[in-house]
Amino acid sequence: MIIPVPFSSTRPREPVASSDWHMALLEHNPDAMYVLIDDSLVYANPAGVELMHAGDAQQLIGLKPEAFLHGRHHEGARAILQKLRQEGAQSKHTCQCIRLDGQLLDIEVRGTQFSFNEQTAILLTAREVSSRLNPRDNTTVTALPIIDQVRYKSSRVHEALHHEKEILEMIALDKPLTDILEDVCDRMERLLDNGALCAITLFDASTQQLSFGAGPSLPDGFCALLGNVPVDTSSGSASAAIFYQRTTIVQDIAVSPLWKNLREPALRYGLRSCWSLPITTAFNTLLGTVDVYHQKVHSPNEDEQAMMMDACDLIGLAIDKKNMEQSLEESEERYRSVVTNLSEGIMMIGPGGQILTCNPSAQRILKIDDINTVGKRHRYFKSILGDEGQSIRMGDDPVSLVFRNKAPILNLSTGVELRDGSIVWLLVNILPINKKSSTSVSAVLISFTDTTEVRETQRQLHFMASYDALTGLPNRHQLNQRLNKALANAKRTQHRLALLFLDLDRFKNVNDTAGHAAGDTLLRDVSSRLSSCIRTSDMLARLGGDEFVIVAEAFEDAMQLKDLAERVLARMRDPFVIDGNEYHLGTSIGISVYPHDGEDGPTLMRCADSAMYHAKESGRNNYQFFTTELNVRAQHRYALETNLRRALTDNEFLVYYQPKICLSTSCVVGAEALIRWQMPDVGLVPPNEFIPISEEIGLILPLGRWILRQACLQTQLWREQYSPDLVISVNISPKQFQDPGLPKYIEQVLQEVGLPPSALQLEITEGLLMGDVDLLLPVFAAIKKLGISISLDDFGTGFSSLSYLQRFPIDNLKIDRSFIREIPENQDSVVLTHAIIAMAKALGMSVTAEGVEKADQMFFLADSGCQEMQGFYFSQPLPVDKFEKLLRDNVR
Repeated sequence: MIIPVPFSSTRPREPVASSDWHMALLEHNPDAMYVLIDDSLVYANPAGVELMHAGDAQQLIGLKPEAFLHGRHHEGARAILQKLRQEGAQSKHTCQCIRLDGQLLDIEVRGTQFSFNEQTAILLTAREVSSRLNPRDNTTVTALPIIDQVRYKSSRVHEALHHEKEILEMIALDKPLTDILEDVCDRMERLLDNGALCAITLFDASTQQLSFGAGPSLPDGFCALLGNVPVDTSSGSASAAIFYQRTTIVQDIAVSPLWKNLREPALRYGLRSCWSLPITTAFNTLLGTVDVYHQKVHSPNEDEQAMMMDACDLIGLAIDKKNMEQSLEESEERYRSVVTNLSEGIMMIGPGGQILTCNPSAQRILKIDDINTVGKRHRYFKSILGDEGQSIRMGDDPVSLVFRNKAPILNLSTGVELRDGSIVWLLVNILPINKKSSTSVSAVLISFTDTTEVRETQRQLHFMASYDALTGLPNRHQLNQRLNKALANAKRTQHRLALLFLDLDRFKNVNDTAGHAAGDTLLRDVSSRLSSCIRTSDMLARLGGDEFVIVAEAFEDAMQLKDLAERVLARMRDPFVIDGNEYHLGTSIGISVYPHDGEDGPTLMRCADSAMYHAKESGRNNYQFFTTELNVRAQHRYALETNLRRALTDNEFLVYYQPKICLSTSCVVGAEALIRWQMPDVGLVPPNEFIPISEEIGLILPLGRWILRQACLQTQLWREQYSPDLVISVNISPKQFQDPGLPKYIEQVLQEVGLPPSALQLEITEGLLMGDVDLLLPVFAAIKKLGISISLDDFGTGFSSLSYLQRFPIDNLKIDRSFIREIPENQDSVVLTHAIIAMAKALGMSVTAEGVEKADQMFFLADSGCQEMQGFYFSQPLPVDKFEKLLRDNVR
């Protein structure tokens, strides 16, 4: 049917269907409206959805009335509906609505019965009201007579107070929490006296889960399911009560969405309703819930809720007390565990010296098996030592001082000599423990760290900083300190002091050829021999390498210093035997004297060093006193060393070439490359002045590589222009030969400059052959593989055995100038030269004679079968331009 509706507008409107108007009225009605058919909810308007705290109407469809509606004083939902049917829409009833979150809400409800599609339906209209009813309200409430209610409440209050007293006694007597909770449940069930089954769950805030606390009347199978219940809105009333932090009432578990996850087992164990109250502390910390179950549909009245709220306070007190005790126990256990497992020792000492307690680390460090058997502290040690090792008498020890002065002692380093004679060093903190409301010290707390290993490490570091690790002698640092003290003492006592600077002769050859292990053994033997030569008041130090210093204090005259130097030379003259091999060393000694040569350590060292170099220049293996002339030489050497470091970078080095002459053709067939130093403002410095210095300061390797490259580059140019068969000889020092990258570098240079390997000859000394054969042979093999020839320079002057000529691939022997100088006059030189040439010929080697300065020497060598010569008779070493002119003339 269409109902026309008039409007104020003059414009005609379309008629509206009555069903649309009806739906709009329902949707916009501020009262909650519900329709029930066959005791099931089939419709709820928006206000009804909001009243139930539902997300939408679909969450409410199908609910039974007892799931969301119950009356006060145990009046059921069906009784309320029956009254509404009988009394009609004019009658209203006050009851409670159970929202989906379990919250109870006081409402007034009206009901109207009507027919819909031949079915009987009930329309409920609900509106929220104040929780307290107006006495003048005509709401129908069924209640006991007032006198009976007073008597009943008085009895319940008396019984509740009695139970509360007994529960408080259990808490005070520190009964187990489980016993207290079960007793509370039993008492609540007796107080309620309506078939209630009481339980208590405990809340763990860290896991956000509930665990079973007590429930003596609940079925065991159901209790087992309450072990780890998550806090949410679908795992029971207790879970929802914690989630919403308020009382949660579920009148019928069968229909409540709050029991979705546990509905089946709850119903299986005969549980039909449950309401839960959160248990909190005075600071609103959640501890758990009190849960009341019934085996029928039920909702609590106000008295029941009030009774349970009182019980919650008692339960909260018991749980909170137990939690605090457990937290305290855990805290104590944590501290106990920390103290027990500390690597630091902890000990408490009483006023009488008795050990009150200590941790395992203290027992371990101090080697105490049992503190009960030790008793007093002085029984586990022999003595207490100060930081410097001095003994401290009892009474003045740190613990006694803290008892006496009542002040802490912090970061004290002390030693304890234990009963077994061992000494442990400790870093100690000692704190007084005062009595309450008193200034007297009842005990002291000692914490200490074992620093024995640290102290030993520091001692070793100090030794390493002050003493030579190889020989154990004082090093340069310790020498400077001792020398300064000796000079101060000499100045005070007006005594003289001498400094002897020692350098081993030919030690470098031993180290380079026999290896560093043999060199180290030799240095230890040297230090032992030198120590036997000095007085106890003298000092022997090693500066490094093969340099030693002796400081002689309070000597009487120069003769005493000469005797000391000669004792050293005599002891060093004996051969050193290492790995079955004999080594002969000499010692060059320089002597400076305080105050004649200098009044401070650096000056005396410099003067002694100059005198030592003068001893080397004077034939080695002798001693020299410092003089003014030596001072000039020392300054010259210092200038050379200083400028030598930059000479290579500044291109101050030159290569000179001394021709090699073929004795059968008198033609230039080769040359020896010799280095010279053109030093600014000084002039040409001969190699015998700067080559030893370059070896000392580590410049010999880059300098040797520079010479090799320059000589190869220049030789290739000369071969292309003047002499295609020209061969260049380059000297290689032992250090260069021990360089594993030498063969590769030579190959690289030859490729870069285009010089064929046959045009290069390397000259080595006999001392090189005395090295480790296993290390030398691979280098020889690599060089020979390149096609380079090897010449043995200064043959006959070294210590090499003739067997080396068979063992190593030598191509050429170079007779030393010392043999050539005295032929043909000296018959011995003649015989030796003949022997060398004959031996070389037999071994398939060529021979070159150096130092030829006379015609008769040249003729002798030619007649003896020598192939090549070089010397001043033909030409001295020449710079590039003059040698090039010589080559041009030789070609013509």
